[in-house]
Amino acid sequence: MSLEVDYFGVADLSRAKDFVLEQGGEAIARFPRAVSIGMRLIDSIIDELPHHEDPSVIFTYRGHYNSVNTNLDRASLFIAKNIQKAGFESYPIPAAQRIDSAKLKGAFSHKLAANLAGLGWIGKNCLLVTPENGPE
Repeated sequence: MSLEVDYFGVADLSRAKDFVLEQGGEAIARFPRAVSIGMRLIDSIIDELPHHEDPSVIFTYRGHYNSVNTNLDRASLFIAKNIQKAGFESYPIPAAQRIDSAKLKGAFSHKLAANLAGLGWIGKNCLLVTPENGPE
């Protein structure tokens, strides 16, 4: 099966254990590592975002965003199931899951995991910045 992901890495979470515990609780913080995956968004859709007042631009972006997150969730489940088959515990966390909608906070920071996996850094814009593609 092709996972169709553009980014893949494994993060050592030991340096961020307190943050992970505070954000997601013990169920997540007990894991010492995280598998980080990502997909590059389609440039032509992202390039239209400055025209967000046009409803068709936002409609197209939301569809793209939902498609990407659905694919990331599929890939995450596939990876988690294979980790479990190998005899280890896994805990897949959906790509766009929120536990606090007002703060846009999830149970786990996927950007933090990507950073700790060496896939990029978190920029001033709070997006993951990769050496190859800039902010993702």
